[in-house]
Amino acid sequence: MMQGTFRPETVMGRELFVYTPVSYEAGDRRFPVVYVQDGGEMVKQGLNALEHLVMTKRLPELIFVGIKPRDRNGEYTPWSAKALAPDRPDFGGGAADYLRELVGTIKPFVDGRYRTLPGRESTGIAGGSLGGLVSLYAYYLYPEVFGNFALLSASFWYEGFLEYMERQPASESSGHRIYMYVGALEGMYKTNVQKEMVSRTKRAHRLLLDQGFTEDRLKFEIGESGTHDGMLFALRFPSALQWLFGERSDSVGTKA
Repeated sequence: MMQGTFRPETVMGRELFVYTPVSYEAGDRRFPVVYVQDGGEMVKQGLNALEHLVMTKRLPELIFVGIKPRDRNGEYTPWSAKALAPDRPDFGGGAADYLRELVGTIKPFVDGRYRTLPGRESTGIAGGSLGGLVSLYAYYLYPEVFGNFALLSASFWYEGFLEYMERQPASESSGHRIYMYVGALEGMYKTNVQKEMVSRTKRAHRLLLDQGFTEDRLKFEIGESGTHDGMLFALRFPSALQWLFGERSDSVGTKA
C-alpha cells in the first residue's frame, strides 16, 4: 500500500512533523488540516488504518501536523495547578500561550508552505489526555480558527475545567464538530481525582449539549474495555476523523 510522506519542520524552535497524503505530489489540490498534539503520535501509530480509510473512500485525504511539546504539563494546561503526586511537577498553565503560538505562528507557516484549506470548517485539532484538554480549550479561545475537535480521553479531571465550561455562554455551534471518547475502565485504579475520569467526561458532554451542541455536531463514545492508554487513543483516532470529516462533502480536497 502506498503511503503518504512525513516531513520534519522547525518553526521558531518548535519541532513539527507534517504528513502529506499520497496524492499530494500528484496535483494542485488543497487539503483539510488536523493539528495533533504530542508530536502526532496518534497519526504515526494509526497510519495504516488511516490510509486504509482513505483508500476505501471513507475518509478524505488530510494533512496532519504533529506538534512536539516543549513542556507538556505547562503547555497543555489552561491555568496553574498543583501536581497530583508529590514526585510529579506542578502544572504550568501555559495553554493560552501555546495556542497563541499555534494560531499565530505554526498555522500561518503550514498554510504558507503547504496546500491547505485554511478555513475553520477544514481545520481540526486533536489530542489525547492533556492533549485532548488543550484541544477543547482551543474551541473556547479560537472558535473562528478551528472547526473540528477530536478529544481522546481528555483530562476533564483538571482542576476547575468543568467549572470553566459551565461559565461559557451558549453559542452558535453549527460551525463546529466535536468527537469525544473515554474508556469505561479509565481511572478505576486511581485514588486521586482521576478516578472520576468517566463521570467527568460524561458531565463535559452534557455541558456541551446544554450549551447548544446537537447530536449531529457532537459525538460521544465510551470504549467498553478502554483504559487510559496512548495505543487505544491511536486505535480510536481513525473513527474520530471518519466522523468529523468522512461524511462531509465540504472537507474533501479542492483545487487551488
